[in-house]
Amino acid sequence: MKAEEKTERQPGKSAARKVIFIGGLVLCVLFGLMLICNLVIIKGAINPDRPPSIFGVTPMVVKSDSMSGSGEGHIEEGDLVFVGPADPETLKEGDVIAFMDKDLFIIHRIVEARTDESGQRVFTTKGDANEEPDQKPVLADRLVGIYQGRIPMAGDFALFLQTPFGMLLFIGVPVLAFVSYDILRRQKSAARNKLRTEELEAELARLKEQEPSAPEKEQEKIQL
Repeated sequence: MKAEEKTERQPGKSAARKVIFIGGLVLCVLFGLMLICNLVIIKGAINPDRPPSIFGVTPMVVKSDSMSGSGEGHIEEGDLVFVGPADPETLKEGDVIAFMDKDLFIIHRIVEARTDESGQRVFTTKGDANEEPDQKPVLADRLVGIYQGRIPMAGDFALFLQTPFGMLLFIGVPVLAFVSYDILRRQKSAARNKLRTEELEAELARLKEQEPSAPEKEQEKIQL
């Protein structure tokens, strides 16, 4: 019976371990995303004139649909995009770049790249969803970097995580659930250990009752 009980418990334990692993992985991802967002906010507050970067990569939340579409390299509103460093001399037509326009950060595609009379690189940009190119040319000193990739809708999610309700929902609730599960697991383990101890004590008591007393042992020797 005990062997059968152990066999029946194994699938449950395996499922519980999978749940714990998945829950821990989700928490790590959420905490990591929260850490990145907070680092970006801190760096942005220290130097508001330039977009904050982490290890040379600048994450940005897209707040317009000027690059939306279905073609290659399209960017949608609410996406979290990543911009890496770029050498103005190597940028060419078709590259998607991020640049500053006063206090705004814009991500558009280069439709023309040239070098002016002073030897400075100048770029004409345009949003894929816009009909006309941007009026102001982008100079090298306004360049932030080149577009490297995006996570669809992760920008809105990252912003939501920074709200009190977002922190409570995606951080507080999983942590509370994990702590509650750990408490229940410890209580069940303690109950099993107590039951096992009681069974061992009962078995020892039964064995002691079956052992022959000293006079009975002496009598057995005399008979032999």
